Order: sequence, then structure tokens, then C-alpha cells
Amino acid sequence: MKTSRRKEILVKIFENKVDLLTLPPDRPYCGSGSKEVVVNRLIGLDDLFFEGLGLWVGEGGKAKGIYIGNSCPELLLRFLDFVEKKIGIDRRGLRVTLNSPSLTNEHTTRERWSKMLQIPAENFTAICEDPRMNQEYAQIYFNSVVLVELLKTIHEKVKSLILSQTKFAVAYLRGIFAAEGSVILRKSGILHHLNISSKDEKVIEFLKECLASVGITPSEYQSKSRNLPIHSWRNFKRFKELGIHTLHPEKREKFEHGFANYKRTNVLDGEEARSLILQQLTPGPKTYDELAAALGKARTTIQAHHIPILERRGLVKFVGKRGQASLWAIAEGKITPPPNDNRAQCEEPTSCSCKSPTTSRQALASSAP
Repeated sequence: MKTSRRKEILVKIFENKVDLLTLPPDRPYCGSGSKEVVVNRLIGLDDLFFEGLGLWVGEGGKAKGIYIGNSCPELLLRFLDFVEKKIGIDRRGLRVTLNSPSLTNEHTTRERWSKMLQIPAENFTAICEDPRMNQEYAQIYFNSVVLVELLKTIHEKVKSLILSQTKFAVAYLRGIFAAEGSVILRKSGILHHLNISSKDEKVIEFLKECLASVGITPSEYQSKSRNLPIHSWRNFKRFKELGIHTLHPEKREKFEHGFANYKRTNVLDGEEARSLILQQLTPGPKTYDELAAALGKARTTIQAHHIPILERRGLVKFVGKRGQASLWAIAEGKITPPPNDNRAQCEEPTSCSCKSPTTSRQALASSAP
């Protein structure tokens, strides 16, 4: 095994532990060897392992060592359990940098976080005050290029396991979503869509495979916003059944609230949707786009599914075009079913997510198109 700079990694294997370090290069002026890192020889593959791996892939730094930053203490504690129990690194050897929107007593803030994370206060660097933030934020790190290479190697080797077993894929996605996921709601609180953010194309492609392996179909990757969106009731229902949203407490609460509202007001069975289409056509002809906007459904669903069914039943007919858009109307002599619309009006989505204040992930998730 070698580092990204092609330094040879020396591996010493013992009964329960493995010692790792890089050898000093033979050539002059090429740096020195690394500090020795002792890790577990055997790692149990369970929820903690795959959630922690997902957290690291989604939120963690991958250059000088293992890094993770977040404002959610529960998430940081889960990652520390992963580092300590699975990798074998004592959390007392990790360092912490804190950011705070206001700082009245640095000592009190440091001691509070030290007690919460169970990391000695002397491992904390100076606290950075940043009034642009709305809550405190902690970055935990352990500098070791050897450890980074180990995690990269482990990640590559378990990819096939993740894709082959649903329980592994779910735990991995739970860590990814906790780190890089966002729940996007309408102003009324109805779930609009979910986002998973990443600028790494390889990560995105693997996430698509993971989601597909558990029965979730994401929408097209948005390269400008670097988001992989997830829409539709079927996907939301599967997300909830698997508990992918449950690791981050704020995101869990937001998802549950939005999902409950979506279920009450936004889910139509086929006949109800077709009844509403007929209701919308009563005042006069409409295009696919106008019907989709009125019902809050995808245009392709209206065009490819509902309108053909209504046309075969003789309830609607094509009456011409408005520009390039097809117009549909109630067929002559047909009576529109009584209204049965208990749905909320379409609104612009709003979003909120806990992200690092030092990167573009600090921003709110992009609104739906």
C-alpha cells in the first residue's frame, strides 16, 4: 500500500492490532516518514461501521488525516464511536477546533464541548468567533496520511458488500444523508424533495448505485448546485421504511414532519388524480403543463399515464394546440365528476440543512426548479 504521494507504507501485523507508518524516502528533500498509527486488526461490519464510513465519505476531509465538522453533537459522537470502536483510534488523541457566532467565555465553551465529546480540553485549539454563523460548530481531526489511505482502501473493498446487502447499503446511506443530505419543504411544511450534495462524480455514481440497490430512484444530478435530488412519494415512502433519514436528529424531525404533511395533502390515487384533471378541464381546454401545475404532479405523469386513460374512456379529447403545446378538453356530452380536492396549493419550496460554515455547504439547499 502506498500514499497518494507514492510513499511506501510499512505494515506490522500483530494479534489484535496493526501498526502503520510511511517509510522515509531514499531521495533527499522529499519529506520524512509519518508517525506510527496503531489500528484494529479486525473490524466488525455492522451499522456503526457503515454509518461511520458514510459520515466520513460525506463530510470528512481526505487529505492530511481524518476530519469531520458539524454543528450536531449527536453526529460527531457517532463518528467518534466509529473512529474509536471500529478503527481503534483513542478519541483522546483527536484534536478539536470550535467556531462560535459569539464568544463571551472561551473557557466555559471549551469545557462544555470537551465534556460533551469526551475529548480533553487541552486538545482544543483557540475558538474562532464568526458572527455569520447561527450556531456553534466543531471540527474534529486526527492528522495521519496513513490513516486516510487505510480508510480509502477499506471503502473501496467494501463497496461490493454495500451493494450486495440491503442492511449495509441502508447504514451507509444513513451516514451519507446525515452528513450531506438536505430536506426541502414547501412553505406549508409539505415535503418537496431531498438532496444529497457532493462535487465528487465518483461518489455520486456510487450513491446512485446504492440508492438503486434499495429501491430508490434519484433524479438527474444537478451539476451547478452539486445536488443529487430525490423526488416522488414512492421514494419518500421507501426512504422512511428504511430509516435512511434517522441519524441526524434535525433532519429526521424535518423529514417526518414533511412526510406526514405530504401524506395527508399531496398523495393522490389514480382515480382521484383523473377526477381532478376532469375538474380542471371543466372551465376550458388546458395543456399538459397547466394540468401538471394545478395538480402538483410531473408533466410526464399527466401526459403518459392519466390523459391516455381518460381518452380511452372517452372522457377527454384533443382539441388543438396553443403554440407547440397540446390542448385537451372535456369530451362532448361528458359530465365532470364532483370536486374532491383536499390538496394544498403549490408553493415554492424552502430548505434548511446543517452544514459546515467554512465551505459552500454552509448555504441553504437549492430550491426546486
